[in-house]
Amino acid sequence: MDALRALMSRSLDYAGLFPPAKLPLNSAIAEFDALRTDPHEWFLVRFVLPAARSGEFAQEARLQLAAAAEAHRPWHLTALVRSGQSIGEALEFVRSDCQLLRGVLDSHPEAVVLDSFEMPLPDEILSSHDQELVRSFFQQAYKIFDEFHLKLPIFWEVNLNKSFEHIARAAYHLNLHDPGRACLKFRTGGLVPAAIPSPEKLAHALHLTAQHRLPFKLTAGLHLALRHYDPAVGTDVFGFINVFSAAVLAWTAQLSATEIQLMLEQKSLQDFQFTHAGLAWKNHRASIADIRQVRTAGLRSFGSCSFREPVEDLIQLQLLN
Repeated sequence: MDALRALMSRSLDYAGLFPPAKLPLNSAIAEFDALRTDPHEWFLVRFVLPAARSGEFAQEARLQLAAAAEAHRPWHLTALVRSGQSIGEALEFVRSDCQLLRGVLDSHPEAVVLDSFEMPLPDEILSSHDQELVRSFFQQAYKIFDEFHLKLPIFWEVNLNKSFEHIARAAYHLNLHDPGRACLKFRTGGLVPAAIPSPEKLAHALHLTAQHRLPFKLTAGLHLALRHYDPAVGTDVFGFINVFSAAVLAWTAQLSATEIQLMLEQKSLQDFQFTHAGLAWKNHRASIADIRQVRTAGLRSFGSCSFREPVEDLIQLQLLN
């Protein structure tokens, strides 16, 4: 189905180093390398690399990177930059991690492409409601990234349990001058119920990104297609079909936060349709062109420690062969 392919193509950032999989680095590298030849490889996009482990990564992946360079098929990476409690501490980590990443990029120019950065916002920013403070921090961080010739999108991780409207507004204003540079990152899962945001809070986040036309990504918990009860966590968790469909319709059909929440909470495919023309949920529709536009400018990807589990669930739901 063309709509499903457009919705989920190049959507999964492989985060095998992180819980619950938490693989050793050599195992995660081997897994990602194998997935690049999987029949459903179109689902895959990047390897999530902690910037602090850049040197270790280059050493462990030397054979795979040599093969990638020879085949003219580089690995795409998203780099997770360390943060801190204060703005000053966070900026020190930015500089340190940029130096590490620059070394890997310069030593493997044909084998590695760095697409983006991801970074938790420092507590000083998350606890503030000062939009100017956020803008100043962003500008200082961008200046450091640019010093290392790393002018890339940066996905700033916010806490959905705290107010982040001032952060969204600051990102919006910065993007007016430097389009697509300031992005947001939302954590949608975790190992305990307290780590999982409510559907109401995630719906608010999706509504806000649609209003401000902010690029964003998701991470954690999106292992299955539809919302379901996860006995390992002990509560209901989100499904990636719900979230991606809601993100598209929030942008194209101007759904209210209440309607977005209803989409996020649905546990069956009953109201979803995926066809050669587009996707639909109840009376709301988005064309293939709409889906691609939102995937380009809005919801970029989701991080998952598993590739097999999402794909196998789509097959079980008869959405994939």
